[in-house]
Amino acid sequence: MGRIARETLSGAKWGLIQKFTMQPVQFVYGIILARLISPEEFGILGLTSIFFAVAGQLQNCGFGAALIRKQDRTEEDCSTMFWYNVAASFVLSGCLFLAAPWFADFFNQPPLVNITRISAVMMFLGSTTSVHWTLYSARRDFKTPAIVGIITTLVGMPVCLYLAYTGWSYWSMVIQGVVTSLLSLIIIWIISPWKPKFIWSNKSFKEFFGFGFKLVLSGLSNIAYMQSRQFIIGKFYSPASLGNFNKGFQVASMPSGLMESIVSGVIYPVLATIQDDEKRLVAAYRKYIRLNNIVNQIVLITMVCNSQALILFLYGPSWEEAYIYAQLICFGTAVNSLSSVSSNIFMVKGRTDIVLKISVYLKTISIAAMLGCACISIVAICYAAIFSAFLWLGLVLYYTTKISDLDYKTQLKDYLPYVLMALIANIPSMCIAYTGWDSGWKLLGGGACALAIYSLMLWVSRDDMAAELLKTAMNSKTGKRLRYMFGKPE
Repeated sequence: MGRIARETLSGAKWGLIQKFTMQPVQFVYGIILARLISPEEFGILGLTSIFFAVAGQLQNCGFGAALIRKQDRTEEDCSTMFWYNVAASFVLSGCLFLAAPWFADFFNQPPLVNITRISAVMMFLGSTTSVHWTLYSARRDFKTPAIVGIITTLVGMPVCLYLAYTGWSYWSMVIQGVVTSLLSLIIIWIISPWKPKFIWSNKSFKEFFGFGFKLVLSGLSNIAYMQSRQFIIGKFYSPASLGNFNKGFQVASMPSGLMESIVSGVIYPVLATIQDDEKRLVAAYRKYIRLNNIVNQIVLITMVCNSQALILFLYGPSWEEAYIYAQLICFGTAVNSLSSVSSNIFMVKGRTDIVLKISVYLKTISIAAMLGCACISIVAICYAAIFSAFLWLGLVLYYTTKISDLDYKTQLKDYLPYVLMALIANIPSMCIAYTGWDSGWKLLGGGACALAIYSLMLWVSRDDMAAELLKTAMNSKTGKRLRYMFGKPE
């Protein structure tokens, strides 16, 4: 096994350990919390997300990606990035703190004053650890962040549930954020081998800013698109509608978010180490695309077919409105499953200008489409998001052919087969969704049929990515133990 494969598997392994250790716990936690806190209370917390998303993007300025890409980084580079983050965060957090009353008046929600101010303070404190986390990724040490994430989550969730149960409503989630952020900050400052020095380098700043500012503009356009949905729904519809939309978005993003958090944190640092070898770079990129899609497509399309049963089974009838949003967002996420990995190859090649171009083209058209649909309904806004997903896919396919040896046919070959197999596998699931069965039985029957048929098609087609994943699993320590238990020791 080559170095790239070993590093990828190591990173993915710790991502899997973190997610599959915490996912069942978080899953149950989310169900309990949704039954303790109403959609309206969830919606209130989502009203200021756009402001903090913009501030967070401006705070980092793309320096993290630049630091990871630079293989000969120095102490001057790291300390310069640290002091920029702290200074930028101080200014932005101060602006948000002072603007809190305006946010509350704009949305006609008085509780937003204190919520915004507490969040602003935590944002500033969080900026003091951003370089520490970036350096772990740059060193391809994925174990430490995973362990810290597990610890802070296990501490924060019981606090939130207790407070929600005793009537603290949305404040329980605010306090949870404070507890986990402070604990994470304390741990990382204790265990991290790197500590900032009182150093500032104009040369490092100019180098990082030249690479990162296009990423910032791209990120801002993406935030403007993603968060403007929150903004419009929060302003023109009720907090309960925003809460249902956010719950649908959360459910729809769960599978792709899990996969992305495991793989995307690994992709960029690993690809950066082979940025000068075009053949290996393209081969690795194609493998990541296939790895992302072989899992995402079957999960997302199965969720499209079973979203109503899933929402009712997990959260109860008070959240039923969320299912249509979850269904449409799942479909859009399945379409852009290829696109979500693509920015890595653009950044590795230093073509942040392409990332910016795609964002400008995509978000300008998409925001216009969304604004046109906003006066119709929230469902219409979701259809605008699906349109954006197809547009994003087209732009990614076009620009990837411009900067690499990949052509349209090759890229679609790594993407479309998994889409088609997932659609065929879910034909029985679509039928089961319209039966009069209980929501739990619909989920069980539809999901089992889809997974069985999909696995069979992968086996019949002799898919090499599926074979590689199976071989990797069987060669792991757990796989070897299972083989031994069933009488097949090595």
